[in-house]
Amino acid sequence: MSRRQLVVDATTELIAAPPRLADDLFVVRAAVGDPGHLKAGLASAGAALRRVLMVPRQGAYAVTASLDGSRNFNRYDVEDLIGTLLGGAYHSRRDGSTPPAERSEWRVVLDGKTMWVALRPYDVPLHRRAWRQRTVVGSLHPPVAAAMARLAGLAAGQLVLDPFCGAGTVLLEAHAVQPRAAYLGSDLSSAAITAAQVNSAGTADVRWRVGDAARLSGPVDRILTNPPWDVRIGIGDLTPYQRQWRRVLRPDGLLVAILNHAQAAQLATAPGWRVRGVYDVAVAGRHPRIVVAARRPAR
Repeated sequence: MSRRQLVVDATTELIAAPPRLADDLFVVRAAVGDPGHLKAGLASAGAALRRVLMVPRQGAYAVTASLDGSRNFNRYDVEDLIGTLLGGAYHSRRDGSTPPAERSEWRVVLDGKTMWVALRPYDVPLHRRAWRQRTVVGSLHPPVAAAMARLAGLAAGQLVLDPFCGAGTVLLEAHAVQPRAAYLGSDLSSAAITAAQVNSAGTADVRWRVGDAARLSGPVDRILTNPPWDVRIGIGDLTPYQRQWRRVLRPDGLLVAILNHAQAAQLATAPGWRVRGVYDVAVAGRHPRIVVAARRPAR
């Protein structure tokens, strides 16, 4: 494991049915020592790769490189090196041009110890979802929503609520994790509800309604939600919403919410809640936390 990367011994089953939590997945085709920060080292790494890199038959393709640490070469130098080794219909991004839509994608990662060269076995990145036709401001990255659903421990027959549902990302990812539960999304924005309806077309057991997140009816088994993090729109203080969430949640229910640091701290000290887990994530250049909490029994 290194920055933004997890390397595993994979099975064909994993590749055929990849985890929804993965942002993307590539099959490693070669690995050599990290070339260091000099161009001479990069050239030596290229010579080493030439001896071990197995190149499958392919049409048009592009290469994307990621480099950790200071180097006296850039990502385009790495990408063009791999493109030269692979040969064929390589499309460089150096001049800012966009490769053709119908292409395979290679990924190169220099993590300070190893130079990984890998090929995506899918047509598009894993984080792209076929259901995602529309988004709204604040729509969550689907793999993060899938992680929230996993942390919720969903079970068949449960009723799952998202009081800030937006375009439906959290509940639609939860439905993919546990299709035998029922889902209800609420949002003040009618445009968001329309987007959620478009995204969930043909999906059973998912309902949407225009409504105030502070006026909920229950009981529900799980609350999964991504409330606004920006205090400028008046929802920095979640106390009124926390009271409503606790009122509608069953005694054995769980709240899983992605919050900014102030909101997470607020929930951790709220008298009606017991925090079970906190998970730091990176989303859209920011660093919120997924908080898992249960109702604290009344005294």
